[in-house]
Amino acid sequence: MTAPEPTRFNAYVLAGDPAWIATSIGSYYDMVDRIVVSFDRTHRSWSGHPLSVEESLRRIQAADPEGKVVLLPGDHVMGERSLMATETAQRQAALDAASEGADWVLQFDTDEVLPSPAALRREVAAADTAGAQALDFPLRNIYTATTDGRFLEQCGRFWGSQASYPGPVAVRAGTRLTVARQAGGVPHRRLDVARRNTDPAHPRNTPVHAVVPLDEAVLHLSWVRTEAQMLEKRQVSGYAHTRDWDRDLERWRWRSRHPLRTAAAAPFTRNAWDRYRVVALPALAGLEP
Repeated sequence: MTAPEPTRFNAYVLAGDPAWIATSIGSYYDMVDRIVVSFDRTHRSWSGHPLSVEESLRRIQAADPEGKVVLLPGDHVMGERSLMATETAQRQAALDAASEGADWVLQFDTDEVLPSPAALRREVAAADTAGAQALDFPLRNIYTATTDGRFLEQCGRFWGSQASYPGPVAVRAGTRLTVARQAGGVPHRRLDVARRNTDPAHPRNTPVHAVVPLDEAVLHLSWVRTEAQMLEKRQVSGYAHTRDWDRDLERWRWRSRHPLRTAAAAPFTRNAWDRYRVVALPALAGLEP
């Protein structure tokens, strides 16, 4: 009996945020054959602000010892399109390029770190067997590093684990994206860190096909940054206009200094995305943005 062909993986990333980009790529580098790196040729964001593309590319190249990276400059400032349509178009172009020669394409943002490539391989194989076209793999939203070397993580009302799904971590080559990195209208295999849905953005009865151990879930390090990096994020984030950054930065500073008081407030906090618990993350030991 002939053994099945091994699954071929490629990946794409959007370059412009250098903080965790080398750590992110390094976490799945051995899984993939190619990494398509998409960026605006004028080094601007979707909304037209300058991005740190040169620093991002420098860090990417330093993390590419086997020459897997393929650069894909393009025109990705929104112009007459909406911001969301511009993001989706950039991701689709990158996904199309990464689909060449691949069975599945990984779509990680550059502040997302994969602790267990073996777990992702296992779950993609299960998705393949189930006939799914997209794999919804849970992310842990890590809010900030604390002054004592631990982290604040978004959690449930009584400090339970809480997953997030900004988009499928892996999609079949040739998939069409609907909004950002979401792939609507195709079969999904959905994993969570518990037997019932833990994401407050989805109904409690949302199907969960399998459970992933918490330490295998993707780490989303969006706000695990230095003060200077946070100030830059305030200026260049494509969705900067949707936040009150003065308020949010002040809260971020206070919570970083007072993690236990922040965690103690979780049961009394109305906003489901504004509850935190203190965690240690060995996977990030010795790493800095």
